[in-house]
This record gives sequence, C-alpha cells and structure tokens, in this order.
Amino acid sequence: MTGEVRYTIGIDIGGTFTDLTMVTEQGITQSTKAPTTPDDFSIGVMDALAEAAGINGITLDELVRRTDVLKNGSTVATNALLTREGTRVGLITTRGFEDTVFIMRAVGRVDGLPAEEVRRIAYVDKPQPLLPRDRVMGVHERIDCQGRVVVPVNIEDIAAAIERLVEIEGVDSIAVSFLHAWRNPDHEHVVRRMIDERYGDRNIFVSLSSDLSREAGEYARTNTAVANAFVGPAVHRYLGRLSERLSLLGFSGRLLVMQGNGGLASIDHAAPISTLQSGPAGGMFGAALMSEAMGHRVVVTADMGGTSFDVGILSDGVWKYADEPIFARLRMLQPIIDIRSIGAGGGTIARIDPITTRMSVGPQSAGAQPGPACYDAGGTEPTVTDCNLVLGYLDPDFFLGGRKSLSVERAEQAIRANLAEPLGLSVLESAAGVFDIINSKMSDLIRREVVRNGEVPAECVLYAFGGAGAIHATSWARELGMSQIVIANTSPVFSAHGIAMSDFLRTRLATLTYVAPFDPAQLNRDLDTLEDDLAMELAKDGFNGTPVFKRYVTMHFLRQTTGEEMPLPWDRFDGKAARGVEDLYVEHYRRLYGAGAAYEKSGLAMSRIRVDAVGAIDRRAAEQSSVPTILDEARHGSRRAYFDGDLLDTVVYRKDRVPAGSTIAGPAILESELTTIVVAPGTSAEIDALGNVVVTV
Repeated sequence: MTGEVRYTIGIDIGGTFTDLTMVTEQGITQSTKAPTTPDDFSIGVMDALAEAAGINGITLDELVRRTDVLKNGSTVATNALLTREGTRVGLITTRGFEDTVFIMRAVGRVDGLPAEEVRRIAYVDKPQPLLPRDRVMGVHERIDCQGRVVVPVNIEDIAAAIERLVEIEGVDSIAVSFLHAWRNPDHEHVVRRMIDERYGDRNIFVSLSSDLSREAGEYARTNTAVANAFVGPAVHRYLGRLSERLSLLGFSGRLLVMQGNGGLASIDHAAPISTLQSGPAGGMFGAALMSEAMGHRVVVTADMGGTSFDVGILSDGVWKYADEPIFARLRMLQPIIDIRSIGAGGGTIARIDPITTRMSVGPQSAGAQPGPACYDAGGTEPTVTDCNLVLGYLDPDFFLGGRKSLSVERAEQAIRANLAEPLGLSVLESAAGVFDIINSKMSDLIRREVVRNGEVPAECVLYAFGGAGAIHATSWARELGMSQIVIANTSPVFSAHGIAMSDFLRTRLATLTYVAPFDPAQLNRDLDTLEDDLAMELAKDGFNGTPVFKRYVTMHFLRQTTGEEMPLPWDRFDGKAARGVEDLYVEHYRRLYGAGAAYEKSGLAMSRIRVDAVGAIDRRAAEQSSVPTILDEARHGSRRAYFDGDLLDTVVYRKDRVPAGSTIAGPAILESELTTIVVAPGTSAEIDALGNVVVTV
C-alpha cells in the first residue's frame, strides 16, 4: 500500500528487559519494553514487537511487514558463556600447546572477578574451562612469527584429530588455533577444508582463530576461537528461530546483528563471538551521535539497567577498544568497545554479608524471573528497585506506563525481613542504605574509568541511561564533582536506540613490530591490506556504497610492555607523516599521563594498526512530538520522596508533556512510560528541543 509508514527497528536484549526502538522514515521515534525470556530470547523480541504494534494501533504482522531493517543486539552469547551452557566443543592446536587454555596466565585466576573476591585470593579458583583436556588435540605444524612455514602441517595428524573429536568425543563444534596463525592462516584453512570434506553433512561448526583475530598472543586468541565455537550454535539457533518467526509474519526486510565493536553485520557473516557486549555498544554509538550534536568533548556513558551497570568513555566522539576484553573470566582477542561492567542494576539483590554482618548489595541479580519482590512474581529478596519504590522515587501504579503494578507491601516485606529487622533499622533507613551503597559502587567504577583514561571527572559530561540510570545519576555526579548530566529522550532504551541508528562496521587489528624511524611504504602496504579485506567483508554484509575508513595506531616507548592507541589524522603515510606520527604520540602520551611522563630519548615503536570500515546507513534525526506550552499542564500531583535523610513533598511531572525550554527545580520527579528521572534538591533540569533532559548539579 502506498504511503504507509515504514520502520527501522533496534532491539536490545538485556538481562531483565528486551528494549525496542522504532524509527520512521520521517525520524519519529517510539520505544517500548517487554520482559526478557531467557528460555527462548526470540519470544521476548516478538513480545516487544507486539507492544510496539499496539502503540501504533496496528497488528503485529502488519508492523513486521512494514519493517525495512531490524537490527538486533543480544545477550545470547554472553548468557551461554556465563552459564557454561554452550555446545560440545573440541580444539585442534599446535602440538606442545594443548594446555595453553588450562595453564592460562598468572593473572587468569582473578581475571574478571570483583575486587572483594580478589582480596580473598586463597578462596579463588580458576574459571571453569569451556572444554575438558581430553577434547584438545595437538597436531604437528609450525609457522614462525614472520609467517614462514617451519614444519609443514601433518595431514595424517589432522585427519586423526578430526575423527577422534567427531566420532569418539561427539563434538558439534571444532575450534582451531595454531601458534602463529595470526601471521599466516594457511594451516588453519587446511583444517577447515578437511572438516568440510569429511563431515560436510554433519553441520559441524568450525571456528578458526585467524578468522577472528590477527593479533599475537596464543592464550587469548585460542580462548576466542574456543568461545566462538562454544556459543556459535546457540547464537545461530536464536537467530534462526527469530528469522523463522519473522518470516511467518511476512518479514521481507534485512535482519542485522549488532556487534561489540559498535556496528552492524549481516547474520550470515557475523562471528557469534562478535556479538558480545553488543547491547552496551549500541549505547556507545548513540552517545557518540549525541556528543557530536551537543558539542561535548569528553563524555562518560553510564548505563544502569536491570542487571548490570556499564561505563564507557568517549573522547571527541571516539571510543577505545579493550586490549583483551574479559568475558565469563576468560580473556579474548576481539575488537570490542572498552566498556566496564559490574553487577549493579534495578534487580540487584541486597543482603547481609554472613562474615561481616554488614549490608551488601550485589552483584547477584533477581533478573527477569522472578524479578524484584515488588513485581509480586515470586521474588522474596530485596532489590534496588524495591528500595527505589519504598523511597518514593517510583510510582507503583505507573510502572511501564501502568502496564505493570508494583507492590509496595511486597517490597517492604522483603526489606524488613532480610535487612531492617536483622540490622535493627527501619524499612526506610534500610532502603536508603541500599541506595547509598549501590551509588557508591557505581561512582567508584565511573571514577576508575575516567582516571584510567587520563581525564578528570569534573571536566566530563555524564550521559545517564538505562531504565534505572535517571534515578541514580545525580548521586553519581555529586560524588564525582560532575556538573552536567544529560538524560536522552530515549534514555530508558538508549542502547536499542543506538542500535536502530547504527551503521555497518567492520574492524581489523593487526600486530606489527616497527621501531622508529618508520618506513612509510611498509605502513601503507599494511593499511592497504587491511582496508581491502574490510571492503570485501562489508560487501558480503550487503553494503554496496563507499566505505569510510578510520585508522588508529598503537605505539609505545621502547622497553614499555604496553602501548596506547591514538587515531591517525591522515589516510596514508609519506616521509613527513612517518616522522610526524612520533610527535603526535608524544603529545598524546603527555595528555594522558601529564607533563614529564613521556621520555622521547628512549625511542618509539609501533605494535598495532587498527582500521574501522564504516558503511553508513541513511538515517534521520529523531523528532519530538508536540507538547503543551504550559508547564503546569504536565504536572501530575506530588508525593513524598527521600532526599538527604528526610521525606520531602516532591512535585511529579509527566515527562512527555513537559514543553521544550522548561526549567524545573528540584526536588521534582519526571515520569515517563519507561523511566523515572529524579531531580534532587539543589539541582535543576532543562528540557531541550528534542526532549532530552539536561540536569545541572
């Protein structure tokens, strides 16, 4: 039918809720949520789509037929790793390196653990491996670090290893990681060919380390190959079920997956492991767009959802990738945005520590099922959401816009039985204690990340999002001395919104060993190789335009063991640029670590090149629906809320009816269907033309 509205939809599957943002061709944005369904994530996605269809007064199948692109970020891979419920996997590796993933590194025993557990080192165990030792097969082969074949690959060894893994061990998935495949992947390609020839009809999932990373470091690279093989079938099953459900409703658009690097790929060509951290990556992409529009140089992103609290840093609109991101206590080699997370969200459980007999909050979460006690769905332990309800920040009759009622009685019962009575406190005092503890944990994480990136908290702008972020943001800002908070109009589903707005993105990182003075011809050859590979990957994803390449180098002073990454200001090197990159790095290093930190006389080396290839997708800026021009029309009564040790009468506004340009002094509460914004006493909130709330602390 001509003239019908067409949609681009972004989906973010979180631990508690599945968020959805839909954007029309005219730039009008609508959002909703539905509970996440861990047993089958595709059901939660379809529930969110049904909610979105209801908002627009159309049927689910009509919404699906009108959708041109559905972009999906998910926790499927993360969930499989955390629960160790992936497929039965085997590993083929270089003879003599069969124990690499079990020996780990010295730091492996505490990788990914919170500080309180690291302090109890005597009680810490190594992480549970993804496969047992008897499913690791070593074969004779050796390629050196220059990519030269030293020992040809032994075909008989490979055939025997494949046969044992498939016929005797019964694996469904095989990872392959040879020692120097990052430099020359030919031997790994031989293994894949032989698996396809022998077991092409068995649908064996094959994961090559060289497909996933071209970086040195066999431990993290092998972990990556094994983890990709471990989660791959689960991710493919989820995408297959979702594709089938959509197809049955007449979906003819494109289904794309969000990756942890902050961009999209086709479902047929995205590595399952690349979807780790895909939801938070959507938030970073959305923050990059917003920081560009608002002119903010250094931005801290703080995403507080139901299960986790995620913090990232943007400097001049650019994010960093983690050197070796850690998931489920395992180090990986993947281009994944450097976002640090802790167990702190609306569903985070508060308990009394049996050793210290003090109140402890997190990292355990009530999740989507049974959820906080106030959901009245079987949860009996107090959570942050229960405390926010008791403190007066949440309206029990307007949660999810009234679609769900919250039980104040259940929340109070949980707090009284588990916290207040054992500690000799009132319910209100206990709830306030939980609120302060969780805010302190989140503030500490923000402080660490800001300082680690060479910035000062007071000079950063805080972007608070996620369903619970706008309640707690003022507390973080006050703790850190930050003066400005931005709460986007789409903040409760900000990651889903970022996913909806995101572009195709492919990333390649290559390990190098160059000592200054640098050879411009060699650097240009390396860039050409990376960019040619990336252009082919984008073409496979279905992008038929001209990519935009963004280039970065990692450098270090000689005798340093780690380096720092910085963007390159030019496309290619000439003699002047090859010399100039040294001066750029020295200045970059001084900015990060202060005057006097750089020691140019030691000499410089380059250890890595990264190239991002962006395939831009057309998008329109979000529009704000018209609202009344009188602030009083947005007022929706008042209630008592807890601030600075006391319950205060607090004005409540319907946020979606507050006119642009309004300034609201605290204490006040702005409620929308999907989130609540707390404006504390001594602060003020201004609503801009797009419906974003800018809080001055």
